[in-house]
Order: sequence, then C-alpha cells, then structure tokens
Amino acid sequence: MNEKLLIRFLTKTCKRDDIPEIENWILTDQANADWLFGMERVWSMKDELRYSDRKEIEAAYQRFVSARSRSRSKTTGQKQAKIRRLYRDWWKYAAAIIIICLLAANFYQAFKNKTSDVAANNIIEVPVGQRVSITLADGTKVWLNSGSVLSYPGKFDNKNRIVCLDGEGYFEVVSDETYPFIVKTGILDVKALGTKFNVQAYPGDDIAVSLLEGQLHVQAGSQSALMEANELVTWTKESGLTHYKNKTVQHVVQWTTGELMFVDERLADIAKVLERYFGVTITIDKPELADERFSCRTHTEPTLEQVLKLLKDTKKLNYSISDKTVNIF
Repeated sequence: MNEKLLIRFLTKTCKRDDIPEIENWILTDQANADWLFGMERVWSMKDELRYSDRKEIEAAYQRFVSARSRSRSKTTGQKQAKIRRLYRDWWKYAAAIIIICLLAANFYQAFKNKTSDVAANNIIEVPVGQRVSITLADGTKVWLNSGSVLSYPGKFDNKNRIVCLDGEGYFEVVSDETYPFIVKTGILDVKALGTKFNVQAYPGDDIAVSLLEGQLHVQAGSQSALMEANELVTWTKESGLTHYKNKTVQHVVQWTTGELMFVDERLADIAKVLERYFGVTITIDKPELADERFSCRTHTEPTLEQVLKLLKDTKKLNYSISDKTVNIF
C-alpha cells in the first residue's frame, strides 16, 4: 500500500477514486484494518493534545513509546516484520504530530485570552463486513458495527458529552453525573450518565435502543421514555416511540464478538443485517416468507453461506447465490 495514499486518507485529502484501493487493502487482512483504524485514533489525538499542558503531552509521548515496544514484542514471523516496517515508516509521522502538538499547545496558551478554539469532530466510517472499537476522550468505550458512522469530538466540552451515530453502536459509558453522555441519531437523542446500551439506527430503518445496565432517557420530538435495565425502546414512522419492559436484550450485542445472533426475528430484518455484514443484495420472493420469524446463532466470523444454511435447515426456505446477489425463496 502506498504510504502517501494512507497519509491522504488520514488527513481526509484523498480523492474519491482512491477510496476503493484503500477499502480493498483493509478487506484483504484484518491486521490492515486494525492498524489503519488505530492510526486514525493516533491522528485524532492531535486535537486532544492541543488542550493539554506540556507535562500531559510528555506523559502521552511516553505511553505511546511503551505501547509501541509492547506491540513489537508480541508479534512473530512475517507479521512481526510487516508491523515493524509499518511502525518504522510511521514513527516519523507520529513524532511529527507530537512536535506539532507541542508547538500548537504553546501557541494556544499564549493567545487563549484573545481567541477561542473549538475542537474539530473526528469521523469514523466502518467498511462493510468490519467492526471497530474505540475509546473516547472521557474513557467511554464504543463498538461500531458494519456500515456505521460515528462523529465525536477529540475533546468534550464542559457541558455535555455528545456523539452522533448513523448505524449501530454499543456503548459502555463512563459515569459522570455532571456531564451527561448523549447519542444523537437524527431522530432520537439517547441520554446516559453511566451505563451499557446498544443503539441501532441505520438511515431509513426503524430504530432500536436496548439497555443492558443503568438508566437511559430517550427523546424523539415530544415523545420520551425513561429506560431501566433489560428494556427496549423502538421508533418507527408509523408508531413513534414504543417502550418494552422486561425484555431479554443481552443477545443484541453478540455482534461485538463477531457472532450473528437472531432471536425470533423477521426474515426481512435478518436480510438487512446480512446485506450490511456481507455487502450483498438479498431479495425475498414472497411477502409471507419475508414475515416468517427465525432464531439462530452463528460462530465467530461466519461466512454468508454458513448463515444461509442455518436458515435453510429450518425447512422454511431455500436460496441461491450469484456473485453479490442472494435470492431467497
């Protein structure tokens, strides 16, 4: 992979024609995807470091050096040589970022009484068939599913911790009663103080919020719901907010481990998940078949054929695959 192309990707200056090459590189090896998203996180640190004093920056620098040493000691064989080469090539860029941040911090300190500065948002777009996990500036952990987009600041302000989500994300929020954590989906605002929850909000689809621990306040226009653990809130154009209590919701986060799990789900809804997960188009021949409900669970990182076979074993359907198109009948 061309270094200059990856640099343009991280700095958001690459051309539209460059994207397929980067996506293919990511999809050929999970290590490539993990490395690139890790570098995105390092790159985004430049915004966070602008707001740190010199001691904090020097401490972050030492943590970076230690993490680099640990990573190199854990790899073996060809993968070790590959990662060493990547780190060697990128060390100069990481060092440059730290130097720039030191200068920026000094400049900001000198002029902070005359000017104001707002941290730019970071944006993570997850390719089809991939998953990403990140840790935000406040320590909150986020898992993002295939085809999801998360926008978040490098440093939260002193009033709220706000992120924007298109797609599916699982959040383990660090508790802070002073500064609520808010997930905006465009339709719903999900407000938490400290909790574990899953939000499924792909554009054009119904929305589902599942609460595993703690409390949530969900707002959609004039409608709202206060959620407790093991509850589900959905939003549809037809019905607005619907609040379900005493639900089993633990299975909704199986995707974070690479498994696919469906519990009494409509085939039409399962098909949407498979389309996003595998990057295929699925057609279902009969409306009554689309409304049939299925339950199944795969092992980690299943193939499309394996999932379809599980559905076929119910004796309720059959399927055919042609390139990137699946027909269920």
